[in-house]
Amino acid sequence: MAVNRWNDEMLDQLADSVAALVQAFVQEHEENRQHRQEMQAWKRENDLRFNILLEEVRASNHRIDRLEDAQNS
Repeated sequence: MAVNRWNDEMLDQLADSVAALVQAFVQEHEENRQHRQEMQAWKRENDLRFNILLEEVRASNHRIDRLEDAQNS
């Protein structure tokens, strides 16, 4: 039965590979966090714009109702 022995070079390569994987994971995690923050900001902005437009539509409908009431009186 063959026994695999880890020499210093193999251990260094393993350590480098693990370090690279950890660095890639940390970078991807940070990119995902930034993306979530950007999406939350985008959603807040769009919600605000929607609410402003909704209020403008309601105000316009109210003016139309008043004009129709005035015409029918």
